[in-house]
Amino acid sequence: MPIPPTGWGAVEILIWDCKDTLERKGHEVVIINTPDMNEIVFRCNQERPDAVIIQYDVFWQVCDYINAPYVGITSQFGYLIQENRYDGFYGHILNGFLSMRRGRIIALSPEIRDLYVRKGFDPSRIDIITNAVRDDLFRFDESCKLPERSVYLAKVEPRKRQYLFQEIESIDFVGPLSDTKFDGSRTNYLGEWKKDELYDNLTNYANLVLLSDGEAHPLVCMEAMTAGLGLVISEWCNPNLDLSLPFIDVIPENKMYDTDYIRSVVEENREKSVSMRREIREYCIENFSWDNVVDNSYLKLPMNVVK
Repeated sequence: MPIPPTGWGAVEILIWDCKDTLERKGHEVVIINTPDMNEIVFRCNQERPDAVIIQYDVFWQVCDYINAPYVGITSQFGYLIQENRYDGFYGHILNGFLSMRRGRIIALSPEIRDLYVRKGFDPSRIDIITNAVRDDLFRFDESCKLPERSVYLAKVEPRKRQYLFQEIESIDFVGPLSDTKFDGSRTNYLGEWKKDELYDNLTNYANLVLLSDGEAHPLVCMEAMTAGLGLVISEWCNPNLDLSLPFIDVIPENKMYDTDYIRSVVEENREKSVSMRREIREYCIENFSWDNVVDNSYLKLPMNVVK
Protein backbone atom coordinates (compact mmCIF):
# COMPACT_ATOMS: atom_id res chain seq x y z
CA MET A 1 0.00 0.00 0.00
CA PRO A 2 1.17 3.57 -0.57
CA ILE A 3 2.50 5.58 2.38
CA PRO A 4 0.65 7.75 3.25
CA PRO A 5 -2.40 5.64 2.33
CA THR A 6 -4.99 6.98 -0.07
CA GLY A 7 -7.78 5.50 2.08
CA TRP A 8 -7.92 3.11 5.02
CA GLY A 9 -4.59 1.92 6.42
CA ALA A 10 -3.80 2.52 10.09
CA VAL A 11 -0.22 1.21 9.98
CA GLU A 12 0.57 3.29 6.90
CA ILE A 13 -0.85 6.36 8.70
CA LEU A 14 1.30 5.64 11.75
CA ILE A 15 4.45 5.33 9.62
CA TRP A 16 3.79 8.57 7.77
CA ASP A 17 2.87 10.57 10.87
CA CYS A 18 5.98 9.36 12.69
CA LYS A 19 8.11 10.41 9.72
CA ASP A 20 6.46 13.83 9.57
CA THR A 21 6.96 14.44 13.29
CA LEU A 22 10.61 13.38 13.28
CA GLU A 23 11.32 15.59 10.26
CA ARG A 24 9.66 18.59 11.90
CA LYS A 25 12.06 18.04 14.79
CA GLY A 26 15.05 18.12 12.45
CA HIS A 27 15.68 14.42 11.86
CA GLU A 28 16.11 12.66 8.52
CA VAL A 29 13.73 9.79 7.78
CA VAL A 30 13.69 7.32 4.88
CA ILE A 31 10.69 5.04 4.28
CA ILE A 32 11.49 1.76 2.54
CA ASN A 33 8.23 0.30 1.22
CA THR A 34 8.91 -2.86 -0.77
CA PRO A 35 7.96 -6.56 -0.52
CA ASP A 36 11.55 -7.57 -1.35
CA MET A 37 13.38 -8.47 1.88
CA ASN A 38 16.77 -8.52 0.14
CA GLU A 39 16.21 -4.96 -1.04
CA ILE A 40 15.19 -3.92 2.48
CA VAL A 41 18.45 -5.23 3.92
CA PHE A 42 20.55 -3.74 1.10
CA ARG A 43 18.95 -0.29 1.33
CA CYS A 44 19.05 -0.19 5.13
CA ASN A 45 22.74 -1.02 5.17
CA GLN A 46 23.39 1.40 2.31
CA GLU A 47 21.63 4.27 4.10
CA ARG A 48 23.63 3.63 7.30
CA PRO A 49 20.83 4.95 9.57
CA ASP A 50 21.06 5.36 13.33
CA ALA A 51 17.86 3.37 13.80
CA VAL A 52 15.67 1.05 11.76
CA ILE A 53 12.04 0.45 12.78
CA ILE A 54 10.28 -2.43 11.00
CA GLN A 55 6.49 -2.17 11.02
CA TYR A 56 5.73 -5.37 9.10
CA ASP A 57 6.02 -8.36 11.41
CA VAL A 58 6.12 -10.89 8.54
CA PHE A 59 9.63 -9.63 7.70
CA TRP A 60 11.22 -10.49 11.06
CA GLN A 61 14.05 -12.30 9.21
CA VAL A 62 15.67 -9.03 8.10
CA CYS A 63 16.56 -8.05 11.68
CA ASP A 64 19.53 -10.45 11.67
CA TYR A 65 21.09 -8.79 8.62
CA ILE A 66 20.72 -5.05 9.23
CA ASN A 67 23.78 -3.35 10.70
CA ALA A 68 22.26 -0.19 12.19
CA PRO A 69 22.98 0.68 15.84
CA TYR A 70 19.30 0.13 16.63
CA VAL A 71 17.01 -2.34 14.90
CA GLY A 72 13.49 -2.87 16.25
CA ILE A 73 10.44 -4.69 14.95
CA THR A 74 6.84 -4.40 16.06
CA SER A 75 3.56 -6.21 15.42
CA GLN A 76 0.12 -4.67 15.08
CA PHE A 77 -1.61 -8.08 15.10
CA GLY A 78 -5.03 -7.64 16.70
CA TYR A 79 -5.05 -10.95 18.58
CA LEU A 80 -1.47 -10.73 19.87
CA ILE A 81 -2.34 -11.16 23.57
CA GLN A 82 -4.99 -13.83 22.85
CA GLU A 83 -2.94 -16.92 22.16
CA ASN A 84 -6.09 -19.01 21.70
CA ARG A 85 -6.87 -16.89 18.62
CA TYR A 86 -3.57 -17.53 16.83
CA ASP A 87 -3.65 -19.34 13.53
CA GLY A 88 -0.66 -21.30 12.26
CA PHE A 89 0.56 -18.30 10.33
CA TYR A 90 0.83 -15.97 13.31
CA GLY A 91 2.32 -18.70 15.46
CA HIS A 92 5.10 -18.88 12.88
CA ILE A 93 5.66 -15.11 13.14
CA LEU A 94 5.82 -15.21 16.93
CA ASN A 95 8.34 -18.05 16.80
CA GLY A 96 10.31 -15.98 14.31
CA PHE A 97 10.44 -13.05 16.71
CA LEU A 98 11.69 -15.35 19.46
CA SER A 99 14.41 -16.78 17.20
CA MET A 100 15.95 -13.43 16.19
CA ARG A 101 19.67 -13.36 16.98
CA ARG A 102 19.88 -9.58 16.62
CA GLY A 103 17.59 -6.62 17.01
CA ARG A 104 14.86 -5.81 19.49
CA ILE A 105 11.10 -6.16 19.83
CA ILE A 106 9.00 -3.02 20.12
CA ALA A 107 5.89 -3.83 22.17
CA LEU A 108 2.87 -1.55 21.83
CA SER A 109 1.83 -2.01 25.47
CA PRO A 110 3.02 -3.52 28.77
CA GLU A 111 0.62 -6.43 28.23
CA ILE A 112 2.27 -7.26 24.91
CA ARG A 113 5.72 -6.95 26.48
CA ASP A 114 4.67 -9.42 29.17
CA LEU A 115 3.56 -11.88 26.48
CA TYR A 116 6.98 -11.85 24.83
CA VAL A 117 8.68 -12.31 28.20
CA ARG A 118 6.46 -15.29 29.06
CA LYS A 119 7.41 -16.81 25.72
CA GLY A 120 11.07 -16.59 26.64
CA PHE A 121 12.29 -13.43 24.90
CA ASP A 122 15.02 -11.54 26.74
CA PRO A 123 13.24 -8.63 28.52
CA SER A 124 16.34 -6.45 28.11
CA ARG A 125 15.72 -6.59 24.33
CA ILE A 126 12.14 -5.28 24.51
CA ASP A 127 11.12 -1.62 24.27
CA ILE A 128 7.60 -0.28 24.81
CA ILE A 129 6.51 2.37 22.32
CA THR A 130 2.80 3.13 22.00
CA ASN A 131 1.05 4.15 18.83
CA ALA A 132 0.33 7.86 18.57
CA VAL A 133 -1.93 10.41 16.88
CA ARG A 134 -1.44 13.67 15.00
CA ASP A 135 -3.55 15.93 17.21
CA ASP A 136 -2.84 18.89 14.92
CA LEU A 137 -4.81 17.31 12.06
CA PHE A 138 -8.15 16.81 13.82
CA ARG A 139 -10.58 19.67 14.24
CA PHE A 140 -11.63 20.16 17.85
CA ASP A 141 -14.85 21.89 18.87
CA GLU A 142 -15.52 22.31 22.58
CA SER A 143 -19.24 22.21 21.87
CA CYS A 144 -20.75 19.01 20.46
CA LYS A 145 -22.83 19.30 17.29
CA LEU A 146 -24.38 15.83 17.71
CA PRO A 147 -24.65 15.26 21.49
CA GLU A 148 -27.20 12.46 21.04
CA ARG A 149 -25.11 10.44 18.62
CA SER A 150 -22.11 8.12 18.76
CA VAL A 151 -19.79 6.99 15.99
CA TYR A 152 -18.40 3.49 15.35
CA LEU A 153 -15.40 4.30 13.17
CA ALA A 154 -13.64 1.22 11.79
CA LYS A 155 -13.45 -1.05 8.78
CA VAL A 156 -16.71 -3.02 8.88
CA GLU A 157 -15.39 -6.54 9.36
CA PRO A 158 -16.05 -9.50 11.68
CA ARG A 159 -13.22 -8.61 14.09
CA LYS A 160 -14.77 -5.19 14.73
CA ARG A 161 -18.23 -6.77 15.37
CA GLN A 162 -20.34 -3.88 14.08
CA TYR A 163 -23.08 -6.30 13.03
CA LEU A 164 -23.92 -6.95 16.70
CA PHE A 165 -24.77 -3.33 17.43
CA GLN A 166 -26.51 -1.98 14.35
CA GLU A 167 -29.83 -2.13 16.21
CA ILE A 168 -28.66 0.72 18.45
CA GLU A 169 -30.15 3.56 16.43
CA SER A 170 -28.05 6.34 17.97
CA ILE A 171 -24.76 4.89 16.62
CA ASP A 172 -23.52 5.93 13.17
CA PHE A 173 -21.22 3.39 11.48
CA VAL A 174 -18.37 4.66 9.30
CA GLY A 175 -15.84 2.58 7.38
CA PRO A 176 -15.36 0.42 4.29
CA LEU A 177 -17.81 -2.47 4.20
CA SER A 178 -16.31 -5.97 4.39
CA ASP A 179 -18.79 -8.04 6.43
CA THR A 180 -21.83 -9.78 4.93
CA LYS A 181 -23.50 -9.89 8.37
CA PHE A 182 -23.69 -6.09 8.45
CA ASP A 183 -26.60 -4.39 6.66
CA GLY A 184 -25.06 -1.67 4.51
CA SER A 185 -28.48 -0.39 3.40
CA ARG A 186 -29.47 0.99 6.80
CA THR A 187 -29.50 4.72 7.35
CA ASN A 188 -27.01 4.57 10.24
CA TYR A 189 -24.29 3.26 7.92
CA LEU A 190 -22.58 6.34 6.47
CA GLY A 191 -20.05 4.60 4.23
CA GLU A 192 -16.35 5.46 4.22
CA TRP A 193 -15.03 8.94 5.04
CA LYS A 194 -12.18 10.45 3.10
CA LYS A 195 -9.28 11.75 5.20
CA ASP A 196 -10.46 15.37 5.17
CA GLU A 197 -13.94 14.23 6.19
CA LEU A 198 -12.48 12.24 9.08
CA TYR A 199 -10.42 15.18 10.31
CA ASP A 200 -13.41 17.54 10.10
CA ASN A 201 -16.38 15.36 11.09
CA LEU A 202 -15.16 13.33 14.05
CA THR A 203 -15.48 16.14 16.59
CA ASN A 204 -19.20 16.43 15.82
CA TYR A 205 -19.94 13.28 17.83
CA ALA A 206 -20.22 12.76 21.58
CA ASN A 207 -18.28 9.51 21.80
CA LEU A 208 -16.68 6.63 19.93
CA VAL A 209 -17.83 3.02 20.16
CA LEU A 210 -15.28 0.28 19.39
CA LEU A 211 -16.20 -3.22 20.57
CA SER A 212 -13.73 -5.36 18.61
CA ASP A 213 -12.91 -8.91 19.68
CA GLY A 214 -9.19 -8.16 19.34
CA GLU A 215 -6.90 -5.12 19.07
CA ALA A 216 -3.23 -4.28 19.67
CA HIS A 217 -3.34 -0.51 20.29
CA PRO A 218 -6.13 0.94 18.14
CA LEU A 219 -5.32 4.26 16.49
CA VAL A 220 -8.99 5.23 16.22
CA CYS A 221 -9.36 5.54 20.00
CA MET A 222 -6.65 8.19 20.05
CA GLU A 223 -8.12 9.92 17.01
CA ALA A 224 -11.46 10.12 18.80
CA MET A 225 -10.03 11.49 22.03
CA THR A 226 -7.98 14.15 20.26
CA ALA A 227 -11.27 15.31 18.70
CA GLY A 228 -12.86 15.44 22.18
CA LEU A 229 -14.84 12.18 22.17
CA GLY A 230 -15.26 9.75 25.05
CA LEU A 231 -14.82 6.02 24.55
CA VAL A 232 -17.03 2.95 24.91
CA ILE A 233 -14.72 0.04 24.19
CA SER A 234 -14.30 -3.70 24.60
CA GLU A 235 -11.79 -5.32 26.95
CA TRP A 236 -9.42 -5.73 23.99
CA CYS A 237 -9.37 -2.04 23.08
CA ASN A 238 -7.97 -0.63 26.32
CA PRO A 239 -4.14 -0.97 26.13
CA ASN A 240 -2.34 2.03 27.65
CA LEU A 241 -5.56 3.77 28.67
CA ASP A 242 -6.35 5.04 32.17
CA LEU A 243 -9.57 3.14 32.83
CA SER A 244 -10.31 5.17 35.96
CA LEU A 245 -11.20 8.19 33.82
CA PRO A 246 -14.96 8.89 33.70
CA PHE A 247 -15.08 9.27 29.91
CA ILE A 248 -13.78 5.72 29.24
CA ASP A 249 -16.21 2.82 29.68
CA VAL A 250 -15.28 -0.83 29.05
CA ILE A 251 -17.93 -3.37 28.05
CA PRO A 252 -17.08 -6.79 29.52
CA GLU A 253 -17.15 -9.73 27.14
CA ASN A 254 -20.00 -11.39 29.05
CA LYS A 255 -22.19 -8.36 28.24
CA MET A 256 -21.33 -8.16 24.54
CA TYR A 257 -24.67 -9.61 23.42
CA ASP A 258 -26.78 -7.56 25.85
CA THR A 259 -27.94 -4.79 23.53
CA ASP A 260 -29.95 -2.96 26.18
CA TYR A 261 -26.97 -2.86 28.53
CA ILE A 262 -24.64 -1.57 25.82
CA ARG A 263 -27.18 1.03 24.73
CA SER A 264 -27.42 2.36 28.30
CA VAL A 265 -23.62 2.53 28.71
CA VAL A 266 -23.26 4.35 25.39
CA GLU A 267 -25.93 6.88 26.38
CA GLU A 268 -24.44 7.50 29.83
CA ASN A 269 -20.97 7.87 28.35
CA ARG A 270 -22.27 10.42 25.87
CA GLU A 271 -23.67 12.55 28.67
CA LYS A 272 -20.41 12.47 30.62
CA SER A 273 -18.18 13.01 27.62
CA VAL A 274 -20.01 16.02 26.19
CA SER A 275 -19.17 17.99 29.33
CA MET A 276 -15.51 16.91 29.36
CA ARG A 277 -14.35 17.46 25.80
CA ARG A 278 -11.44 19.74 26.69
CA GLU A 279 -10.21 17.32 29.38
CA ILE A 280 -10.48 14.38 26.98
CA ARG A 281 -8.39 16.10 24.34
CA GLU A 282 -5.76 17.24 26.85
CA TYR A 283 -5.43 13.70 28.23
CA CYS A 284 -4.90 12.36 24.71
CA ILE A 285 -2.32 14.95 23.74
CA GLU A 286 -0.33 14.47 26.94
CA ASN A 287 -0.17 10.70 26.53
CA PHE A 288 -0.52 9.91 22.82
CA SER A 289 0.41 12.90 20.65
CA TRP A 290 3.15 12.15 18.15
CA ASP A 291 5.22 15.04 19.49
CA ASN A 292 5.29 13.53 22.98
CA VAL A 293 5.72 9.91 21.87
CA VAL A 294 8.64 10.87 19.62
CA ASP A 295 10.32 12.90 22.38
CA ASN A 296 9.76 10.33 25.11
CA SER A 297 10.26 7.11 23.15
CA TYR A 298 11.76 7.31 19.66
CA LEU A 299 14.42 9.84 20.60
CA LYS A 300 15.37 7.80 23.68
CA LEU A 301 15.93 4.47 21.96
CA PRO A 302 18.86 2.49 23.38
CA MET A 303 21.47 2.98 20.67
CA ASN A 304 24.53 0.80 19.95
CA VAL A 305 22.74 -2.34 21.10
CA VAL A 306 22.96 -4.49 17.95
CA LYS A 307 25.30 -7.39 18.64
